[in-house]
Amino acid sequence: MESMRDTHPEVFIAFMAVWLCLALISFLFFHFNKNAGLKRRIHPGYIIFVGVVFLGFLYLHIGRNQPRIFWFAIPAVTLISYLNIRRTRFCDACGRTLYPRFSRDKFCPQCGKALMK
Repeated sequence: MESMRDTHPEVFIAFMAVWLCLALISFLFFHFNKNAGLKRRIHPGYIIFVGVVFLGFLYLHIGRNQPRIFWFAIPAVTLISYLNIRRTRFCDACGRTLYPRFSRDKFCPQCGKALMK
């Protein structure tokens, strides 16, 4: 079994580069695109893709040496992905992306229009 010092730092560097690219792409798309219908279609697949990428890098970085980490990681990533897909909303009037919070908004904070259920 390898120690943590024997892990490959290039995997972590690659993860950070990919993660930053995904963050930038999602910010640009979900912040500046005003098409709520397109966002609704893209969002679930994007969230699932990001979860799989995260689990893949987790496997490459520490999962090969400590596979039991996935007993926690897979259910946690699945739950977080499900909640993100279920709770993220999009305003049809102005196109704003409304990210999950503790309470569900009934009206868009930007334009004030009622949100679909």
